Amino acid sequence: MIKKSIFSAFILMIGMNLIAKGQIIYDPPSKKLIEFSWASPDTRDYLKDLSLYDSGPFDGISVKITAEVGGGRIFMVENLEKITEMNLVAEYKRIENIGKESTLKHNFLVLYGASQMEWFSDRDWEKVEVYLRYAANLAKKGNFRGILWDPEPYKPGRNPWKYDDQPENNIHSFYEYYNQVRKRGSQFIRVLQDEFPGLTILSLREFSDYQTGSPFSQKIIPIEDIENAKNSLKGAWWGLHLPFTIGILDAIDENVTFIDGNEEAYYYTSALEYFKLRNDIHNHMRALLPNGLHHKFKSSYYIGHAVSTDYIAGNWVGLNSFPYRLSAQGEMLTPAEKAKWFEHNLYYALIASDEYVWLYSEDLNWWTGEKVPVGFPEALERAREKVRKQAPLGFNIEDMLERARDAAERKYK
Repeated sequence: MIKKSIFSAFILMIGMNLIAKGQIIYDPPSKKLIEFSWASPDTRDYLKDLSLYDSGPFDGISVKITAEVGGGRIFMVENLEKITEMNLVAEYKRIENIGKESTLKHNFLVLYGASQMEWFSDRDWEKVEVYLRYAANLAKKGNFRGILWDPEPYKPGRNPWKYDDQPENNIHSFYEYYNQVRKRGSQFIRVLQDEFPGLTILSLREFSDYQTGSPFSQKIIPIEDIENAKNSLKGAWWGLHLPFTIGILDAIDENVTFIDGNEEAYYYTSALEYFKLRNDIHNHMRALLPNGLHHKFKSSYYIGHAVSTDYIAGNWVGLNSFPYRLSAQGEMLTPAEKAKWFEHNLYYALIASDEYVWLYSEDLNWWTGEKVPVGFPEALERAREKVRKQAPLGFNIEDMLERARDAAERKYK
């Protein structure tokens, strides 16, 4: 985890103090907090308890498509064939009523990336496009801000981003797949923006997946050798996701906003990590872009951040691929210290994002209060209020977390 240098800490302190004193005059963008969790409603649940979901501490929430209408799994082509016209119509009517009644202006419809599809099959892709058009119209009819795109290949289903998992990898080379997936990325964005002009796509994982700092990342940042970086993608879990994103940038309209949601920010423990990510993406990952896309990248690619309630609360002890020193640091904290870390990460996620931050939770419910950690709702409101007022956070957490990591290492040695 990154430690703040004395110089960086000094510069950050000066900047925040000047803002607080009103010596820097500017009109800051309004920052939005979006919810995405196991408790996120589908369209049926949302419509049933709309006043409850609209009353939460969020600018918008993620809404899932019901299971009988495919659940938003756009590449599960065999399942899509089983959807009935009656269920499609019922879903559309529900979303139409949500659009009329909801007071939230920044809701997102969720789409997922698990696959039964073959990238070279035009027949498969035709099914994907039909479903994408339907989903885009759902989001538009619901007066949503756009699509929350979760490309992670949850089971059941195949990973569409790993070359070794592709059904025809004995026929097509990695670079043939690379070019085909880039083509599909362009088709993906064209369908969405044709049906829903001006939409926002909040993608949970994009170029941020190639940063250092988490065992879940494919670490190619900083890029020292472009060819080596490209070759490392051949066996990577997210290897084919890069060309899909490049294809999106190939065809994206200038009025469409594409956000990298930086899911890896779950694990951040210092303010500078949020700002370093922007530098890494704009000064390193762009080296993998074709020359003609740099202008589109600068104008259409936005930075968001994620905050994980569960990781901070210490609920992920023993997390796969993490040493206990990291996964158990939250467990070593008092409830007040956990709330402090939560406030810190929310504050800097909002400060360092272009507009949107998403809050991820698993075994808790923000609307009913079930299993929400002590002090977290108050910490959330404090962080948002400080950002709104352009006020400094007022504390740091690095030393506190370092002690927690040392304690975790001693306990789980």
